Amino acid sequence: MGVDNDRPVMAITGTSKGLGRAMAEYFVGKGYRVAGCSRGASTLTMEGYSHSQVDVGDERQVRTWVRQIRDEFEKVDVLICNAGAVQSALLMTVTPDDVLQTFLRTQVAGTFYVCREISKLMIARKRGRIITVSSLGVSLHLEGTSAYSATKSAVIEMTKILAKELAPLGITCNSFSPALFMSDSAQAMGEDWSRRLLAMQTIKRTVSIEEVCHVVSFYASPESGSITGQVINMGLVC
Repeated sequence: MGVDNDRPVMAITGTSKGLGRAMAEYFVGKGYRVAGCSRGASTLTMEGYSHSQVDVGDERQVRTWVRQIRDEFEKVDVLICNAGAVQSALLMTVTPDDVLQTFLRTQVAGTFYVCREISKLMIARKRGRIITVSSLGVSLHLEGTSAYSATKSAVIEMTKILAKELAPLGITCNSFSPALFMSDSAQAMGEDWSRRLLAMQTIKRTVSIEEVCHVVSFYASPESGSITGQVINMGLVC
C-alpha cells in the first residue's frame, strides 16, 4: 500500500496513556496519520495510528524511531513533544538523585533528542510545526516541584531557541502549558494536589481534551506561520 502524502502526519511522544493518548485519538479522528511512542505498549488501535515502544531519553532509540517514521510516512508535518515524567511532589531537600535524573532524562534529554531528529525531516521539506508541552508549574513556582518545574522550564527555553534556529526554514516552534486535565498523571498526584492547582488557576476548572487540542490546532494551522517561540498558559494569567 502506497503512502498517502495528502494526509498530514503528526508525531506525538508519550501516547500510551493520559494527555498523549487523548491527543493521538483526537487527531486521528481529525484526519491525521499519527505516529506515537512511549516506553510502554498502547491500547489505541485506531486506523491511522501506529505505535512504537521508545524511551525518549535514549538517543539511539529516538533515532531508530524517527527512521521508522521516515520510512513509513516519508514526512512529519507536526510534532508534539508530550512525554514527561510524573512523580509525587517532593521538597528539594528530600528529592533523591534518581528522581532528578528521571526528569532530566525524559523532559530535557528526551525533548532535545526528539526535536533534533524530527526537525531534520522538516528541514528537508522546509516546513513543519514543533509543539512542546510544558507545565503551569513553571509560572506558579509550586512547592515540591523544583526538579519537575526546572526541567519543564528548560523545555520552554529549548523551544524558543529552536524557534530562532528554524525560522528561516519555514518551521515554527511553540509551547503550551495545559491547565489541569484529568488524566492518569493527575490522579497519581492525588486529590489534594488537584485542588491546590485548581485554586491557583485563573479559570478554576479542569480543561477538556477538545480545549487542549484547540491550542495544538492553532499552532499547527497553516495560517499560524508567523507564530513562533510563544508559550500559551491555559487557564492562567501569568
